[in-house]
This record gives sequence, structure tokens and C-alpha cells, in this order.
Amino acid sequence: MSSTEPDLAIYAGPRAYRHIQSHGLQAKDISTLIGSAGGPKALALTGLDQYLFGDWLNTHDEPLWLFGSSIASWRFACAAQADPHKAFADFAQLYIHSPFLPKSTVADITRSTQAMLNTLLGDADSQAAILNHPRYRFAITVARSKGWAGSRNQKQLGAALLSCMVGNYVHPAIPHWFFERVIVHDTRSPLPIHGRHQHQARYAALDQHNLFDTLAASTAIPLLIDGVDAAHNWPAGLYRDGGLVDYNFCALDLDSPGLTLFPHFTQKISASWFDKYLPRWQKARRPHQLDNLILLCPTERFYQRLKDHKIPDRSDYKRLPDADRRLAWQNSVEQSQRLGEQFAQWVAADQLPQRVRPLPFP
Repeated sequence: MSSTEPDLAIYAGPRAYRHIQSHGLQAKDISTLIGSAGGPKALALTGLDQYLFGDWLNTHDEPLWLFGSSIASWRFACAAQADPHKAFADFAQLYIHSPFLPKSTVADITRSTQAMLNTLLGDADSQAAILNHPRYRFAITVARSKGWAGSRNQKQLGAALLSCMVGNYVHPAIPHWFFERVIVHDTRSPLPIHGRHQHQARYAALDQHNLFDTLAASTAIPLLIDGVDAAHNWPAGLYRDGGLVDYNFCALDLDSPGLTLFPHFTQKISASWFDKYLPRWQKARRPHQLDNLILLCPTERFYQRLKDHKIPDRSDYKRLPDADRRLAWQNSVEQSQRLGEQFAQWVAADQLPQRVRPLPFP
């Protein structure tokens, strides 16, 4: 590992790469931002999120669509607050000190998660900041469960997930037999989804009656957190983690006039949660809409700074004593400040054209 290797990498799809080489990159060039599922992995992005939402993206007033699923929807709730720096810092501490134990039941984890969400959303002013933000437009994916996937019986749900995983090796459409994409979104601006993909989802308006349920459903991990029954304006059904259908949003053709920014915890990109388990050659055959994409992610140098050279993930709850887990996660948050500082330095020095690399296929 080179001593001069930065902690942050920036990759760009073909159109985005040409734009940065010719014109550099400014916040006004970004019209869409996508956020990934991944649970506690998001803690490794805290410093980058603080700079992006607390500083850089605040430099102009054009609407910016935030497409997210799972934990990204909670990150966006922080981004919309009056002080994003503080909101992200508070959220990190809330997550680090989450009282999940190895023997916790689904009911235990559901109660704890909903308590976290109540704290995150705060009062009516905090919720209004999300729904009425002058610039940000939320588009949150939730997964409507079908067939056995809509059961609260753990055995039936487990069988549905296994069927999805096996079926996904055959064809990417098979998981959609069990989980349907529903996008709950801001209605103040036209949703920027390409015409040929408009019919691959159902839609519902995001409002004060379903904000909590939207954020709760989009993080309802099957077999760990109970699903959410249909909320206000939603099609009937039981809703689960949006990452099941939109893990990274790379299969959804976003009809955005500008570029799409993707702060992510790895350079690997997966369309759905089930695609994570595909061999690399099979991933390469899946459709990915990457032409406008700008990916910001940690480098190997960043990983080497962390305990066990890894960012937080759910396995840490079982792998580490709780005190050790909290220390490791706190270290990840502290080290993440390097990512925000690195990007800020490149912006200030106008170095992004020299730093960007062509996007490697996932």
C-alpha cells in the first residue's frame, strides 16, 4: 500500500468522467444523489456525509433528488435538518449505542429500531424539515412483500428468501415475484425516472401521515425486524427493507438532467440485496445505469486504519463483546472524518479532474 494513497477514491461513469475532465465538478452539476442499504456500514460515511450535506451541496438552490433505501433513508433524514453536521454526529452515537444483543428477538429488535427512529425524527419541526426542505426531494424505496414473503411466519419468510436467492441466479426478475418496488416520494417536483422504467414500480406520496412508516419499512430487514403494514396512501400489503429491490439503485434508469452522486462504503455495486451473492461474471451481465454516476468510496488505505481492517456491519453484534463493538464503531466514525476532509481539500484545490478515475464495473 503506497504511503501517498488517499483515503477516498472518486470514480465516474463515461459521461460523468468526460464532464469532470472538461468542466471540473461543482455542486450545481449534481441533480440526483443515491444512498445505499447496508445498515451500520453507513457509519463509515459519517464524515463524508457531514461535508457533503453540511457544506458542499448547500452552495446552490436547484432541487436535488435523494434516492435511498434502508439506512440511506435515515441518513437523508439527517441531511435535511438545519444542522446536518450535528444531525449526523447524533445519529452515529444513536446507532453505536443501539441496545441490540445476540439473543435479541425480532420483537426486541423491532422495538429498539423504532425507538431509534422516533429519536432520529425528533419533533414536528424535524419532520417538517424532511417534508418541506427547500432543495431536497426524497424518494424512498420500500419493498411490498408478496406470497410467502408477505408472511410473518419465520419459516415461510425464510423459504421465500431462499427462493429469491436461488432464483436470482437464474434471472433477476424472479425476486420481483416476491418483492415489489414501491417508491414513496416528494410530489413537489416530477420524479426523475425514465419512461421505460416507470412501470417497474408503484408510487405513493410522501407526507406527514406516512413519513415514520416509510423510514421504518425501508429498514425492516427480513427475519430481523418486523415488516410494516401498509401506511397512508400505500397499496395494501406488508412492507420490508427497500434494499431487497434497490440496494444501490444502479438498475433504475434515473432520468436526471445532471449527474448522480453516490457516496458509498465500497466500490462494489449491486442492484438488489440478492445480487450481492452473485459471482462477479454474473453481476457483469446484469443491467446497470452508470453513465452519469460519480462514486465516492473509501480506499484500501482507509480500511487499514480500522479495527480488523473492516467497517462496521451487523456481524459485529455477535462477533465482538458489546463494549469492543462500540469502540470499533466509534473509531470508524472518527476515521470517517478523513473522507470528508479529503473531498473538501480536492474541491478547494480544484483537483477533482486529476483525482477522478473511470468507474470499474462492479
